[in-house]
Amino acid sequence: MKEVKINAYSYSELSEDSKDNVNYKYFLDGFDYEDEDEDGNITVKYDYFQDWELDEQIEFCDMNDYMFDVNGYLLTNYKEN
Repeated sequence: MKEVKINAYSYSELSEDSKDNVNYKYFLDGFDYEDEDEDGNITVKYDYFQDWELDEQIEFCDMNDYMFDVNGYLLTNYKEN
């Protein structure tokens, strides 16, 4: 087994280029939700990460404990020492 050490960054710590990578690699499809109009009709709408304010993007990533490498690639199955 090889042990590899890398630096992990929260979304707020990433450069603008790395944040762009996050936006277009992981959250391009949007999040669906149901919306009801005044007549009771339900439609499915989409909310896009790229359209959110920076503080909303940071909050979302922090709430989900997302960590990224310096280029904005999502780190999965990482273990903190």
